Amino acid sequence: MILANARILTFDPANRILDSGAVEVRPDGLIGRVGSRGSSGADVVDCQGRLLMPALINCHSHLYGALARGMPMPGRPPADFPAILKKLWWRLDRALDPDDVYYSALIGLMDSARCGVGTVIDHHSSPNACAGSLDVIERAFGKVGLRGATCYETSDRNGRRAAEAAIRENARFLERARPASLVRAAFGLHAAFTLSDRTLRACVEANQPLGGAFHVHVAEGRCDRGAVRRLNDFGILDQRTLAAHCVHVTAAERRLLARRGVNVIHNPQSNCNNAVGAAGLPEMFRAGVLVGLGSDGYSPRMWDEFKTALHVQKLRLRDPRVANTEVFSAAFRNNAAIVRKVWGLKLGRIETGAKADLVLMDYFPPTPLSPENVFGHLLFGVSNAPVDSLMVNGRWVLRQGQFVNLDERATAARASARARKLWQRF
Repeated sequence: MILANARILTFDPANRILDSGAVEVRPDGLIGRVGSRGSSGADVVDCQGRLLMPALINCHSHLYGALARGMPMPGRPPADFPAILKKLWWRLDRALDPDDVYYSALIGLMDSARCGVGTVIDHHSSPNACAGSLDVIERAFGKVGLRGATCYETSDRNGRRAAEAAIRENARFLERARPASLVRAAFGLHAAFTLSDRTLRACVEANQPLGGAFHVHVAEGRCDRGAVRRLNDFGILDQRTLAAHCVHVTAAERRLLARRGVNVIHNPQSNCNNAVGAAGLPEMFRAGVLVGLGSDGYSPRMWDEFKTALHVQKLRLRDPRVANTEVFSAAFRNNAAIVRKVWGLKLGRIETGAKADLVLMDYFPPTPLSPENVFGHLLFGVSNAPVDSLMVNGRWVLRQGQFVNLDERATAARASARARKLWQRF
């Protein structure tokens, strides 16, 4: 297949922009030739001048929260972050059954696809439907056609048996992970403040023969201060670890994260919503930390995370000149670098040999577009443009605004029926 007559943002090392380019998509799901000339023939898709770029990546999400949209929460609003966890999220995950797990993942992935996201790194919890839950999520990924990874959130908050079940589910899914699958595995941990020394040791021992990447929340709220050193002492932190948030970290801890090669995932909208603070993005970049961008399940729109990340840093530092480079790198460079580093997948570039994960946007720039000003177009133009089509691994997920593999309206109706029952149990 040839995608022709497209304005292409390659995000390759030269940051090329092809005004009227063509991309070959090979049968193996990889990108073939990339050039500035159009093509003709039976297997050519005319992009009609639309913007073609790599599909977006969400490096930290919680798909299980999708059915909570609009859910009423009785009583007074929670006053702080631990109260939010106890009153909302830890009650919600205990109420989930296997069908809820499937439909929440399905809806979360469909919403992501509509926003141009091709890869979602999920972090799951359903204590009363733990065994086999990661297979259910993998099935939802397959139905929608997205790429990603998932893991189970190990925690002591529901007792020792629940923690042991979580360890078993992580280990089981890591053992059965198939290299050819679009869904990869990790070893999930909630946060240091909900994990005993005994459970942390058990996680490290269970993961040692499997070599899974740890995916863990780190210093999201003040209640988790000191988590960096504690997790490092247990051997959790290394170059394949995904450390979500890292809001409340010291300068010494940032240096430690950099030395260990840890991948920090910034989740600005969720941090704002939970009023936990704002991670120091420029400070982490200066320390040499590789920082990517996620949503923490707050929104499927990585474009909004990109904007919020930028605006929060400018407001935090009271300087309109800061954070452009860091936020651009986190969203459009580092997310791809993290996925490649952890799972060996070449994403986030339009170049020969990369995965053909591509998004076609209804964006026709009204002003000159060049490598020097692409940031402004992404921030003020592309981020607001509708998604026409999305391709993952060389196969269409969305084509001209319609899902290829499922009936969106029927799926939403079934999910709504599940949500009603879930809300009653909640």
